[in-house]
Amino acid sequence: MVMVGPRAHPHAFLNHHAFRNTAHALYLAPQLDILQSRAPTTLQGSMLCGDVEVYWRCLYCNQGKPDVFLLDLWKLHSPYHAHHVLFPDQFENFHGHKFRIVSMDWFPFLGFTRDSNASATTVTLTDSLDYRMLTAISRVLNFTYEVRTPWDDQWGVSQADGNWTGTVGTLQHHQADFSMLLSWLHSRMAAVDYSRVYVSEPLVIVTSKSGPLPQIFALVRPFPSVLWAAILILSMVVGLTMWALQRAWAWISGGQEMRVSSALMMSWGILLEDPPNVLPANVTSQVLVGWWWVFCMLITATYRSSLIAHLSVPDKSPTIDTLDQLLEEDGWTWGMEPTYGVGWQWFKESSVPTVQKVNQRIEVLDAEEHLALVLQGRHAFLTWKYYIRTIIASSYTNARGYTPTYTGRSEYINYGGYGWGFRKGAPFRERIDAVKQRLLQGGLINYWMNELILTSSREARKNNSMEDTAAQVSERVVLGLGQLQGAFYLLILGYVAAAFTLLAETITNKFFRNAGQFPNTSLLPPLRR
Repeated sequence: MVMVGPRAHPHAFLNHHAFRNTAHALYLAPQLDILQSRAPTTLQGSMLCGDVEVYWRCLYCNQGKPDVFLLDLWKLHSPYHAHHVLFPDQFENFHGHKFRIVSMDWFPFLGFTRDSNASATTVTLTDSLDYRMLTAISRVLNFTYEVRTPWDDQWGVSQADGNWTGTVGTLQHHQADFSMLLSWLHSRMAAVDYSRVYVSEPLVIVTSKSGPLPQIFALVRPFPSVLWAAILILSMVVGLTMWALQRAWAWISGGQEMRVSSALMMSWGILLEDPPNVLPANVTSQVLVGWWWVFCMLITATYRSSLIAHLSVPDKSPTIDTLDQLLEEDGWTWGMEPTYGVGWQWFKESSVPTVQKVNQRIEVLDAEEHLALVLQGRHAFLTWKYYIRTIIASSYTNARGYTPTYTGRSEYINYGGYGWGFRKGAPFRERIDAVKQRLLQGGLINYWMNELILTSSREARKNNSMEDTAAQVSERVVLGLGQLQGAFYLLILGYVAAAFTLLAETITNKFFRNAGQFPNTSLLPPLRR
């Protein structure tokens, strides 16, 4: 920006608030001799003479504040020979300038303690990724800072009038210079300028770890339902085939036929390792029985080994890895924290039917309340991968590394990652961004990130005394009544079925005896004594 004006006002022009985002500004103050003129308000009839004073505005030279210096004197009627650099790099050293920073607490990226309970209060930063980055950058560029929270404790969502809430709104209205840890979002770019992305963090689903399935069905779990149905149908087919072969043989040879019930019971008896005492008379049926016997031996051996494995290590209920699975489960609830950041904006703007359905039933609670519901079961916490990882490591992990929570494998919201947000037109953004790039290229950001997570995990293992029930399970598993209850239920069911069969048989015999349907036993020959 180059301005021309009277010598009396260089400071007023160059320090005007409208030029706060102008990186380079010069002010030329020539000497004006007014000759004859009929229009004194214009330069018509005026003649420039004498020297031209060249003033330069430095944004941070006066102990971090802007100041105006007389840079040079220019002889009007001679070429300008610059004795100083007209447009020096002002951003190599900020001379202790205090930047206004607005941000939210989001460990391990950023942690702080509030200095008061007031809105937009100042905070004291604690050890975290962005704090280490800010400390390194401030030392290189020689600036100080003051960090505050946004007035509504939100990251920022768009409003109908075009304004934004939270951190984004603070930068939009130039009430802060920049923000640490702000998610890249296309709709936010109209309100803030971003620095380069230094890390990405997806949205994940956190639920309680799945528990063992009820042992009442332990006897049928070794095989899937399709295989059980196939075995049942095959046993009936073998029995009917055996009956048909025996009937055909009897019709041709005149031998004795086999009843359908006997053929079915023979096939079932072989399957249950209770072979019959008498085999069919014809060779064809005997070959069929032999191959069926071999098949049953393989099936029973496979079932026995699978049953032992299932009883030793019981199956667990399925885990929740996707939003589609979450919607399919009955009686489940889910929610997010009231931060109203990029996650809320994603749910708000998404056109995916699954995301829209999830958004309709989101519950707004704090992280501790969500995790308490997660531990009770049938509740999902929609949150961020590294953020929840550090919380679980510090508060929900015991000394042996066991945690009762499960993080789904699916990751959502590929928004680009985290960067620092700057107020629109901030002239210092590129310089801060360049130093951040050096941290990225040097591998310091990845190193710091892993170190922070490992440190929180180590502290959790030292301080947390949660009982690790999974680690206390010995290598040898003793089967108890709980694991064998299915067998007992099946035995009781068999006793009940046998009792009803005996009762039905007794009633039937009594009915036919009273009706005279049974043969007269007096006509039978007497028994020898």
